[in-house]
Amino acid sequence: MSEFETFFWVILAGATVGLVFDLYRSFRRWQDFGQILTFIGDVIFSLISIVILFCFFERANALDFRFYIIWGSLLGLGLYLKIFSNFTLRACFGFYRLISFLAKLIHRSIKIPIRGLVIIMRPPYAILHWLSLLLYRIGEVILLKRARRIKRRLTDWWKGLLPPRTNG
Repeated sequence: MSEFETFFWVILAGATVGLVFDLYRSFRRWQDFGQILTFIGDVIFSLISIVILFCFFERANALDFRFYIIWGSLLGLGLYLKIFSNFTLRACFGFYRLISFLAKLIHRSIKIPIRGLVIIMRPPYAILHWLSLLLYRIGEVILLKRARRIKRRLTDWWKGLLPPRTNG
């Protein structure tokens, strides 16, 4: 592989890391990460960057580590950040706005039939609620008297089994 091709792959490695950085940075800003999620995201970004650099450096010169690889990657990163970063960030935020709009649209389209179902089911639910309370009260009147009578009989029977109490 010629020196130009090697240098091209090294610059492309830096630009790719810059692209991934912009994607991560815009997503983090859009989701408003806290400190813990930012730390975890930074670690994941670092691991992804290492994998990207490894793949490109392997393609460039079979992982023969030279000083120009670092300078080329930094040059590619700097060129990307100066030339393409603003466009990428605007495109990402536009995509996120589109995703938010579609999510709200889907949420509304699901919410409308559910509201209609709630309105339709309100009268039958009210009738069933009233009927269940009526049956509960009827059962309470019928069964509660019998349950109290049975409890009284059991306590009288139990007291009859025990010898009478005397003071002394």
